[in-house]
Amino acid sequence: MQTDLTGASAVVLGGTKGIGRASVMKLAQSGANVVIQGRDETAARELIDACRGWPGERVFVASDLLSYGGVEAAVEHAATRYGKVDIVVASGGPREPKPKLFVDMTADEGIACLTSRLMPRLNAVHAAVKFMRAQQYGKIVLITTDAARIPTPSESMIGAAGASIMFLTRALGAELAHLGIRINSVATTLTTGTPAHDRFLAAKEAGSQEVIVKAFTKAEQRVKFKLNSAEDLAEYILYLSSRESDQVSGSTLSINGGLSFPSY
Repeated sequence: MQTDLTGASAVVLGGTKGIGRASVMKLAQSGANVVIQGRDETAARELIDACRGWPGERVFVASDLLSYGGVEAAVEHAATRYGKVDIVVASGGPREPKPKLFVDMTADEGIACLTSRLMPRLNAVHAAVKFMRAQQYGKIVLITTDAARIPTPSESMIGAAGASIMFLTRALGAELAHLGIRINSVATTLTTGTPAHDRFLAAKEAGSQEVIVKAFTKAEQRVKFKLNSAEDLAEYILYLSSRESDQVSGSTLSINGGLSFPSY
């Protein structure tokens, strides 16, 4: 996709790896100034170097995605440095707790799994709205999971968090419209070029039969087109971040290469 984001101010949460990293690259190619939030400074520096050939500026903010203060710090940095916040992309998230059958979870593990997948997105929305409402414009893009639409073993709580994010997107699409703020979600599944895929490759090489190996192996066998890449997701995220999608809000699109065909 070709779009002009020259002068735009963007924040990509979880921006040093996977889908977040690919999103930073797409936004940078379009000329946006991008604040990259994460914890891996080395990965951030490598990403910033990779973006040097494109207009605009990329800067790194080290903070915790699981705390509101950590998310707010990244969004506030963009507002202070560039005088506005046009785009907030909420990607990234914890690796723990790992997917597990509900019957094998303790009560505390279930709650931790739910909140760790949900709260980073809620924090992103709160921080984005805080700075976007005064300017009467903004784009919020939340990355979530297709497990919210298609039940899969070991992802009951992960899917429950995703379903909450999808409903929140619809509700806030209506609620934030009078402020000129658009909010949309992208639901994805197993994706190459991500930390999860790296773990799969390492586990497969080691001969492990853990959940992630079984999941990727089954997905490779069943996918109609091809497994998602991080760049596939970033293309749509770029569209939702641009003026070309100003008529779209409250939506969730599943991008899964034909692993499933859920309803809108």
